[in-house]
Formats: sequence, structure tokens, C-alpha cells
Amino acid sequence: MSIGEKIKFFIKIKRYFLIEYIKAAFKYYHNIRFMFFDILFSFVYFFLNPYRTARKFLEKKINKTVYEYGETPLTQMSIISKQCDIKSTDRILELGSGRGKFSFWLYFFKKCNIVAIEQIPIFISIAKFFVKLFKVDRLNFICLNFNDYEIKDIDVIYLYGTMLSDEKIQLLINKFKKLSASARIITISYSLNDYDKSFMIQKSFDLSFPWGKTKAYVNIKRS
Repeated sequence: MSIGEKIKFFIKIKRYFLIEYIKAAFKYYHNIRFMFFDILFSFVYFFLNPYRTARKFLEKKINKTVYEYGETPLTQMSIISKQCDIKSTDRILELGSGRGKFSFWLYFFKKCNIVAIEQIPIFISIAKFFVKLFKVDRLNFICLNFNDYEIKDIDVIYLYGTMLSDEKIQLLINKFKKLSASARIITISYSLNDYDKSFMIQKSFDLSFPWGKTKAYVNIKRS
């Protein structure tokens, strides 16, 4: 990618997130606690670019340049929640939570019991600071590579993971096989059935991300 193309892409991403922020403000700022959270959260990350932070962490960890970081826009979180019929009684696991925006949104609007796994320490530290600041319960952030997390007693798993290798996806699938038949695993841009026929697609729906449109899949184990 040339310098000119990189600049155009950067401008496109910035414009996308600005529009998303305005849309989200109109849609979700009726929740006053969330409004104050989101403003303060955005202010902190104005000085800490999450994409650059993630890239530097991964470069140091595996000694090569990688671009594995991505986020789910707020407006798309609402679509996912509605399409997957997420309820306050659901136990949610987010694998690769990044800054934790998805998990915070679920807490403020769905009151779910949530565990968020992320391997980048600074993201977890900031998330835990906001958990304390806003006296958030039922939301637990854990600093860990999600391949090392023992998955159990979960109703819904959210895995953005569009840049995961086939090997890492297969490792996760081996863990998912131990879940109950009622557990739903939400994946973005690919289904688990593409990798293992013991899973089936319960439903799929369209989503929009900064890099383009794709599908989300709700995966369940075959009975």
C-alpha cells in the first residue's frame, strides 16, 4: 500500500468512526451513565490509539508486524444483541475484548453477566479503572490469551476474530465442543461450520465495519 493509499484509508476510517460516534450519541445517550462513561472513555483513548497500541504489543510478542486489532461499532452491537436475542440472564464471554467497548455496552444496556478476555495489559488496566469508576458489577476483565482461558458455564460467546489463523480458530473450536448444546457462538465473517461440521449455523445477518460489509454467524453444536 502506497503512502497516498494509507492516508486515504486513514481518513476513511476516521470519518467512519466519527459518523458512528454521532449516530451512537443520538441513539444511546439517553442512558446518562453510559453517556458519561462513553465521553470519558473516548477522551482517554483520544490520547492512546488502540490500533497502534495493539500493533506494538503484537510486534514485541511475536517479533513481526501484524494487524489483528479490530472493534465492533456501537450501532452494530445493537444489531447483534437484537438478532441474537441477548437477555439479562445470559452469561456472556467476549474473546479478544480489546478496549472492552462491546462488553461495557452489554452491561449498560442488557445487564448481562459478562467475562471479557484480552491479552493486552493496558486495555485491561483502563477497562478495570472504568469498572471501578462507574461501580460496574457483573463485568469481569481478565488479562489473558483467550486460547489459555477455560471456557465453561457460558450461554453466549462473542468472537470478532476476523484476522485469526485457521490454527487458532481450530483450537477454539476444540474448546467450544465442550459447551452445552444451547450455547451460542457469534463469529464475524466466517462460520464454525466452515472448519468443523459438528457445528451448524443457527442464523446469519449483515453487519457493517470500517473495512466493509460482512455477515455475522450464530453457531451452535449439532444435537
